[in-house]
Amino acid sequence: MPEFERPELARLQASPPHVFAAAYVDLPHPHFAGPRQELVFTLGITAVRGNMVLLGLAVNLLADHQILSEQAWTAAMLQAHTSLPSLEIEEGTGLAIQHLYFNAPAYVRADCVLVTAVLASANSETWNETLRIPVTFPQQSTDLRFPLQGSWWVIQGNDWRDLHKAEPVSQAFALDFVKLGSDNRFFGNTGANLEDHYSFGEPVYAPASARVAFTIWDMPDMAPGQVPDPAMMQGDARRVLGNAVALSHRRGEFSYLAHLQQSSVQVKVGDHIRRGTLLGYVGNSGHSPGPHLHYHLMNGPNLYTDQALPVQFGHVRALGVEHKQPITLTSGMIVSNIEPEQRPPGLG
Repeated sequence: MPEFERPELARLQASPPHVFAAAYVDLPHPHFAGPRQELVFTLGITAVRGNMVLLGLAVNLLADHQILSEQAWTAAMLQAHTSLPSLEIEEGTGLAIQHLYFNAPAYVRADCVLVTAVLASANSETWNETLRIPVTFPQQSTDLRFPLQGSWWVIQGNDWRDLHKAEPVSQAFALDFVKLGSDNRFFGNTGANLEDHYSFGEPVYAPASARVAFTIWDMPDMAPGQVPDPAMMQGDARRVLGNAVALSHRRGEFSYLAHLQQSSVQVKVGDHIRRGTLLGYVGNSGHSPGPHLHYHLMNGPNLYTDQALPVQFGHVRALGVEHKQPITLTSGMIVSNIEPEQRPPGLG
């Protein structure tokens, strides 16, 4: 006699469905004892049959079925985390729990995240739904160099303080840089004008040889703090990051450099370029609070579809120390390129 199968009541989904994690073996800053591993994802819960309410979550980081780290989320914690007025889910609808995040010791690396959702039906019957999310640790193959000249402050790094993790698919390990002036500030005067910002108009260079996969060049530079008109997006979510260049390196790694000045992009799709080729100039296009360079690495050229990869830069000076081997740049670092000059503009 076949075993009774309960009809599907709710469906759990992760975004991304296969999580890429970062392993930090020797961070120069901040200091943690021993290696760390970091990952983030969004959980979606869909009510397939009947109305229901989410009572809590258990999220476990696993390696070969052994628990490495665990999180327990009560209903009150989830409401505070999501700012949702209610955790009720009507049939045919769903809710998203964003920014489910782990930073754990990495003496043993995870291979899976196990999520258990505790749910209750309209008649107060409770049950559990589970989801296993595979975890892998990509290894960077491209020799990336810092794409800017001078001293730059990492205002958001690919680490635990990074607000980019609210978008866990393409930007989980993104970085934002602002240039520091001789006064150790990133703008002069009041900062109300674009020209007050030391980053504005600074040249941006290719971090490695590549083929140009994608460009946006026509978006205007916004005044600091100004929110762009939604009509500027033209229905294309990629324009949220403003004027941008995506570079295809070898072995499926793509650099994405964004918030460039309007009409400053110096390359076009299909160009084969060398490391150090001028790409454009730092601007304040798209959704940007002020002039800065946004950078992230992913496994394709498409925002919100292709997946973020952990990134390291070599031949940089960070916290006053020269690093020829690639290192992870974390929030709060002051970074500069130790190579004296970039290559003049040109194609490979």
